[in-house]
Amino acid sequence: MAETAIERAPYANSRQGGAWPRAVRYWLLLGIVMLLGQVVIGGITRLTESGLSITEWEPITGAIYPSSEAEWQEEFAKYQASPQYEKIFAGMSMTDFQFIYFWEWFHRQWARIMGLVFVIGFVFFSYKGYFNRAAYRWLGTIVLLAALAASFGWIMVASGLEDRPWVDAYKLTMHLSVALTAFSALVWFSYKVWQPKLTGFPHQTLKKPTILLTIVAALQIILGGIMSGARAALTFPTWPDMGGRFIPEVLTQAEMWTVENLVEYERTAFQPALIQFCHRMTAYLLVIIGLWYFYRALKEAISPYFRRGVYLLITVLLLQVLLGILTLINSQGEVPVSLGVAHQAMAVILLTVILYLNYSIWPGASLKSVDNLVENSGN
Repeated sequence: MAETAIERAPYANSRQGGAWPRAVRYWLLLGIVMLLGQVVIGGITRLTESGLSITEWEPITGAIYPSSEAEWQEEFAKYQASPQYEKIFAGMSMTDFQFIYFWEWFHRQWARIMGLVFVIGFVFFSYKGYFNRAAYRWLGTIVLLAALAASFGWIMVASGLEDRPWVDAYKLTMHLSVALTAFSALVWFSYKVWQPKLTGFPHQTLKKPTILLTIVAALQIILGGIMSGARAALTFPTWPDMGGRFIPEVLTQAEMWTVENLVEYERTAFQPALIQFCHRMTAYLLVIIGLWYFYRALKEAISPYFRRGVYLLITVLLLQVLLGILTLINSQGEVPVSLGVAHQAMAVILLTVILYLNYSIWPGASLKSVDNLVENSGN
């Protein structure tokens, strides 16, 4: 046991995050990068209308990519029986089908690879004894959220295989929200591992402003999900006005405010106009709060870590607004894939920065694992 203590002591005595072996820290970082990649791939899948190209959910056999003409013909025949093909893409060529099939397959395959990376790391680090009870609770929560996101993913796809020839915007938003909740849990746990002993906190006077910032950002992400699912940018691809008006005419008509128009949003311009208007207004509110937060934070005696987070916040926030405007005004007939995906990815980066600001205020107890092992092995 003494030899183990000597071997592991450098982790305990090293600087920020030193209670955790480097392999664990980079394993978590890899998970964050892969989850961000999944969001980007999901965005491409959505904007290229690829999400309904695979009509079955096969967790194991679905990992095998079609390799023969007969297999491609079989997959194409399944897609041809779907509402999307019949109502939108009738006459699609095999080449076009292979393009959309690839993105949906890649989206699912990336999820499988993430699961494999997690399982391998989890089993190995558990064997090495690097996790304590708190770590197991966090990792268990992340796994449950990821599984829930996958379940909502199939529910989302299934919604477009019945009557409607597209994925339901609300189910897509639920899928995205749960996935980003899993991402947030992973990011928070990673902060605890990388920097368990932050100095210069808490910043008491910034607690409530940080909560406000987080709530508004979360609301904006949800509205963005609905807007993407309903392709609301196509309805009014102009800025700063909406079809020449601040409030579009369809929103001023009392008879348009019905549950049917919210649920069956493809029949009128009401729901896309409402979601886009709310998304714009929330963006303006978020910018105002962000600028106020930036000004107020820099007047406080804040730690270097927090200061870097504040500068990152305002930089990413302004970039996100710019990407949003560019995506909107270029959505002439279709949403530009590159801009739409960049806008979605930047939203995740903004979320990561806001989580860091929260963690700088409420880091909580550090999740020590190797420290505890070192102490126990010395007894």
